[in-house]
Amino acid sequence: MAQAVRTGYAQPHEKEYFRKDGSRLPVIVGLAMFEASSKEGVAFVLDLTERKQAEEKIRESERRYREVQTELAHANRVATMGQLVASIAHEVNQPIAAAILNANAALRWLNIQPPEIEEVRKVLGSLIMDANRAADVLGRIRRHIRKAPPQKGAVDISAAIREMIEFTRGQIMKSGALIRTQLKDGLPFIEGDRVELQQVLLNLIMNALEAMNGVSEGERQLHISALLNDAGCVLVSVSDSGPGFASENTEQIFASFYTTKPTGLGMGLSICRSIIEAHGGHLWASVNRPRGATVQFTLPVEHH
Repeated sequence: MAQAVRTGYAQPHEKEYFRKDGSRLPVIVGLAMFEASSKEGVAFVLDLTERKQAEEKIRESERRYREVQTELAHANRVATMGQLVASIAHEVNQPIAAAILNANAALRWLNIQPPEIEEVRKVLGSLIMDANRAADVLGRIRRHIRKAPPQKGAVDISAAIREMIEFTRGQIMKSGALIRTQLKDGLPFIEGDRVELQQVLLNLIMNALEAMNGVSEGERQLHISALLNDAGCVLVSVSDSGPGFASENTEQIFASFYTTKPTGLGMGLSICRSIIEAHGGHLWASVNRPRGATVQFTLPVEHH
């Protein structure tokens, strides 16, 4: 009232009142005088209940959407890891088998009269190394499978790519593909979630290997590069010499559930794209000449 009398107009404001039954009633209240000096005016009270409910609905559906995204990303990680489990089992079995051999050797050295303590010490040293190697592999897998909220930090993309190549080395050798890398030294760091970015790389590598299953061995080539483009972003490319895409329309492959694989979920590329876009970058595919496919993405570099 005081404001309206003084200036002829009161700024509308939101307020909540209680109804008789104790429920709350959100309203917006406003007041304006016909003329600054006059004693007459008009006031309004608008019921905001419906608007507030609509806003809440939108917030709820956004939250649900984020949940579904997380679920899909997680399902996708697990599916991708499933493909890797075979080569990883092999990778873990080796150090475990070596550890057992070493433990047996240590027992033999101990049972000799007099026991060969120096030999036992050596054997135990390599036993510890083998056990750590197995634990490392499992730790890497756990990091990739766990359902963790994104962890933002500075990521060295070349190191991340090298780790993923190590991670898939078994699969690459099994598929008989030749791998070439072109990782520019001293690339600036990227601000992002290392595990998510490696998930994208893992997907692209596995897709490329799978695509090349259909071509004869000598022609299976996987090429991975990372460099700085003209716009000052890091550009990562994964190319294969497989059969390429079924159609010239490469955008179609990003539709959720679009898949050319007999066993695929078809979520890989659409989730890869949403991860890269959440990092402020772009991801797209192109047809290789004479054959094969290339998937590329850009990532903005970290600004201090």
